Amino acid sequence: MKLRTDKQVKGFTLIEVLVVIAILASLGAIAWVAVGSVQSKEAENTAQIHIEKIAASLNEYKANATTPLLWGDGDEDSANALYQMLNSDFDGDGSPDKGLTSFCKELQYFDPESGERPEGILYTSIGKNKYAILDPWNRYYYYRLGYTLEGPKSYGKAKRSSKGGSKNLKGKGLNVDFDIFSLGEDGVGNGKNNKGDNEDNISNIKFLTK
Repeated sequence: MKLRTDKQVKGFTLIEVLVVIAILASLGAIAWVAVGSVQSKEAENTAQIHIEKIAASLNEYKANATTPLLWGDGDEDSANALYQMLNSDFDGDGSPDKGLTSFCKELQYFDPESGERPEGILYTSIGKNKYAILDPWNRYYYYRLGYTLEGPKSYGKAKRSSKGGSKNLKGKGLNVDFDIFSLGEDGVGNGKNNKGDNEDNISNIKFLTK
């Protein structure tokens, strides 16, 4: 019987192993970025769909409610005012007031402590007798009253106002009727559709005023 005289097969060198690890790490990073990008785009699309539905519901409120549009200038109170109008909840108990119905049928209450995220457009408590509608990043959808072509008289005096008093003023919105907006994934901006911090804002804003 002949003995093998071939040279012993060499294993991988340390450098080769490190190169393979580096390649796998790079591929993993690329895949992670790609997945994150897809999820981010999906959230943006969801927010845009929500805003379109919210705007349609608010137009229905404007056309059929017995009270005018509440004052809103894009702050936390405006988020609560938006919820109040869409869910006809002016007493802040988390459901439509007696004799009234929600103008947005997709509104669903979200309890962060439950760990269950229901389908639909979610709203949650943000303080005593205060609620806000949430975007896909669990931040608020904000609302700003439009400047109106007819002037302030078109809204009269709102008996129910998130500011606690009547309003007979022009709004600060960019749309004629109202602005609805999310500050996007980074939560930074002021709801306008110009550059900088507002770049990823999602809204129903159609044009800018001077």
